[in-house]
Amino acid sequence: MKIDAGLHELDWGNPKTDMKHLIFKKLGLDKKIQLIKLPNTWTIRTQTKNLSIPHGIENVKSTLKNLFPKEHKGIDLYFKKIKFQAFLVRKFPWDMSFIDFFFAPITTLIFFLKNMIFNHSVGKIMDSCIKDNQLKQILNINISYYHHDPYKFIWSFHAIPQKHYYDQGVYIKGGSQSLSDALSEIIKENGGEVKANCEVTSILTKNQIAIGVKYLDKKTQENLSIKASKIIANCDPAIVYDSLLDKNIDTISDTKNTKKFPITTSLVCAYMVFDKNISELYPEMSYNTFVTDDKILNSSFKDIKIADIPIQNRSIAFINYSKIDSGLSQRDDRYLAVAALYSNFEEWEGLDQTQYKDKKTKLLGQIQNRLEKVFMGINTHCIHAELSTPKTIQNYIKTRKGTPYGYDQNQEGFIGREKFYSKNIKNLFFASSFGFPGGGFTGAILGGYRTANKILDPYMYPKKIALAAIIGVIAAEIIKYILKSFPPS
Repeated sequence: MKIDAGLHELDWGNPKTDMKHLIFKKLGLDKKIQLIKLPNTWTIRTQTKNLSIPHGIENVKSTLKNLFPKEHKGIDLYFKKIKFQAFLVRKFPWDMSFIDFFFAPITTLIFFLKNMIFNHSVGKIMDSCIKDNQLKQILNINISYYHHDPYKFIWSFHAIPQKHYYDQGVYIKGGSQSLSDALSEIIKENGGEVKANCEVTSILTKNQIAIGVKYLDKKTQENLSIKASKIIANCDPAIVYDSLLDKNIDTISDTKNTKKFPITTSLVCAYMVFDKNISELYPEMSYNTFVTDDKILNSSFKDIKIADIPIQNRSIAFINYSKIDSGLSQRDDRYLAVAALYSNFEEWEGLDQTQYKDKKTKLLGQIQNRLEKVFMGINTHCIHAELSTPKTIQNYIKTRKGTPYGYDQNQEGFIGREKFYSKNIKNLFFASSFGFPGGGFTGAILGGYRTANKILDPYMYPKKIALAAIIGVIAAEIIKYILKSFPPS
């Protein structure tokens, strides 16, 4: 069977505020992949609580208001804020209608500037809306997808995907590889070529201009090169500057960001294969169940940080792929589930091979024991289990400290992320989770789309601004003329 190493769930918000709909349609991706709707947003399980969060913001609000009757106003305010934040990023400027773009300075831009200036954290915004610590923990239950400290984690990066998750969560049938395969097909259909099992070993430059790449074909073991007018790097930018460029090239302006921005967020995943459909064995089991502790759920939102909790006690996101027609298995005795929890590279650093293996084995056993307490007897049907760590992620995708998310989301706006182009080397661009907006599948998709549009139409902003200015001046003159011709009585 296929093991999906990356994708657990894709947020799929209302088309009016989630740009992925537009991007998928533009690429024709919507016709090449099948999105499976998930049955609910997620479920939270503790020793005493079994809370199912539905889809649909009004449904979520109703569920939470029933549980927290004293927080009606705070719940309304919180959801109003996440809906507004999602509205702000409804489209990139080049996809806006002229009217939308014309009024963007007062409907959108001013609020972006406010976000960047005040740089509000999730913790600060939640404190301003809600008093109950348990409710805050529930609304922030999936922070381990993105960060480890709600008082450093920026508000927008919580609010936007959260709003989209509440709208609808989906899974790509056949797993994340189906998405990669579909994108490869689109490239080929448009005259491009996709080379798998090939690794770039250096970027060719001339007079501070990127002109091509050298790469190793791992199948034939040949070292080859190819010339190009534009080079887009989708790896950790530090790899580009440290390993792929000539050491004599000046990259001081570029490497400031790679050294300045913190990287502390990664995860541990326990991949488990079952010989029975666990959704049939446990009908109440959701697609995504957050297994946590009453003590954590009731703790002070401000005082508890994920990184301070012993790793074996942290909240687990348990993904049960058998709840849907995932397309991962062609057999009726192979069913995948994954238990994911926050970790960081430092927790696995400095261990020799034996210590590393022992720590993995011990943690895997602790995760399975915790699942057993919630779903009694589940481990008797587990026929294979293995654990990945931040070191595993570093080994496969080569990001620093094994982060799948890029830099920590500590700063609102572009200034907290890598630029989409190199300042020092002409025609060298970036598109990855280290860029804007960064993090996760959605962040990577939007980042790639943004970089592509910047390359294809570099003068989009001046053209649209000039047109808006001309029409604004003409409109002002017409209004002036009308007021002169027909003075008020």
